[in-house]
Amino acid sequence: MESLNELIGLITQKRVKKVELFDESSRNKTSNYFKLFEGIHNEKYLTDEEAAQDIYACEASEKKYLILKTRLKQKLLNTLFFLDIAPGSDVSDYEVAYYDCQKNLYQVKVLLLNKAYGIAIPIVEKVLKKAQEYGITEMEYECATILRKYFAETNQYKDFLLHKAMADRVEQKMFTENASDRYWEELQITYTKTKSNKESVNKLAEEYAQTIQKDMLRYNSPKLKSNYLKIKTFQSQLTDDYKLTLQLLNEHEKHLRSHAKLVSPHQIESLQLEKMNAYFHLKDYESGEKYQAQISDLHPEKDNWYVLQEYRLLLAMHTAHYVEASQIFHHTVEQNSFKHLAEAQKERWLVFQAYMHYIYKSQKVKSIRLLTQNSKIDFRLSDFIDDRPAYAKNRRGINIAILSAQILFYLEKMDTEGISDCIQALEPYSRRYPKKDANYRSECFIAMLTEMWREDFRFYQTRKNSEKHYTELIATPMEYRGGNKALEVLPYEMMWNAILEKLKQFRYG
Repeated sequence: MESLNELIGLITQKRVKKVELFDESSRNKTSNYFKLFEGIHNEKYLTDEEAAQDIYACEASEKKYLILKTRLKQKLLNTLFFLDIAPGSDVSDYEVAYYDCQKNLYQVKVLLLNKAYGIAIPIVEKVLKKAQEYGITEMEYECATILRKYFAETNQYKDFLLHKAMADRVEQKMFTENASDRYWEELQITYTKTKSNKESVNKLAEEYAQTIQKDMLRYNSPKLKSNYLKIKTFQSQLTDDYKLTLQLLNEHEKHLRSHAKLVSPHQIESLQLEKMNAYFHLKDYESGEKYQAQISDLHPEKDNWYVLQEYRLLLAMHTAHYVEASQIFHHTVEQNSFKHLAEAQKERWLVFQAYMHYIYKSQKVKSIRLLTQNSKIDFRLSDFIDDRPAYAKNRRGINIAILSAQILFYLEKMDTEGISDCIQALEPYSRRYPKKDANYRSECFIAMLTEMWREDFRFYQTRKNSEKHYTELIATPMEYRGGNKALEVLPYEMMWNAILEKLKQFRYG
């Protein structure tokens, strides 16, 4: 009763007289707040102009509309304190516990500000236990420092020493964990900036991995081990050692599953997709298919299931399992959830269909055509061949894939004018000073096509003048991480050899 009396006294004296929340169950449906909320939620209003005109019959710049927007925003921000955060596909038990600890510590700080120690300290002790249970070092440190300060002010010497030692120990652990996060983040951004200099990035990664390895001997921290395994996996990918990549990913998945509270299902799925990416780079079709059959977490209602199917199809195409690729295509686009995919994903499947149609036409495999005819993708060969995608730097991967497929189709009927048009559309994607990064293989391919065009499609001259670029191409490993960047639906080496064979037949057949 004493704590309730103290709490009631504090609330009645200092609470905000009117709490502005957005409560859907009790809101006034005739209010302008409701109209604006519902209009945005249901996509009735796509612009401020539409909303202002419908609600007030005024311009979006008028004061009454701006006030309405500001007050609705404040109501929504206040409501953030009362969200029901629960574990799910993207939220782990750890993240829910972290959110609960943060919320409780906010309450504690308000209580301490008002000298309500009797209520605050038991809450801190409860939060400390939860932080220790879930390994939330940051919350553990904050609780330890609050208790250390409280016991110092109340002259409780033994408890002060206990929590001082705890705070000092946890502070060092928190420092190493934060440093390991920073190491991983720095490696990612450094690699993005200087992709052509893998050696220097690899050296930095090795330095950071050794530092974390030493810290792991001092602290039992799942986060440290996870960051260590991420860095070592990154190193193996830098050196194109995908067998080692698979070993490290297996170890990482085992580690995460042994600390199930700390990870969300989405994090496990990401590791599984990385494994399929490794099988793709190894061009190990049988092992990739065997592995994907063991994955029970992914199903067609999840976006990551479609990413898995993309890897499966690309692996089949790169290992000449063309009928199997068409079966994967058919099974994927037949799913009811396919229509809900983002347009960029649907476009990739259309491009996959175009390449499989090329395989059907060039190799006369009738079963491919039967499996890839599908009304859910509006694929018309004539439209696809003649539709040149406009140059766009952010669409580099998908546009090169489209133009390369168009060249293959034009080559089947030796339409040199169409091929020339495609090559000219490809040329802007070649940098003046190419770097040996993920885009380098496509630039080698474009350079070889350009040589063919300059030599007026003569076989021997084209083959001779493209030898240097071809040597560079085969010496450069593929570097694909999903999506459109560095997309090769068929290996450039395979496409180039098919092109040379067609030139030879055309000139000397």
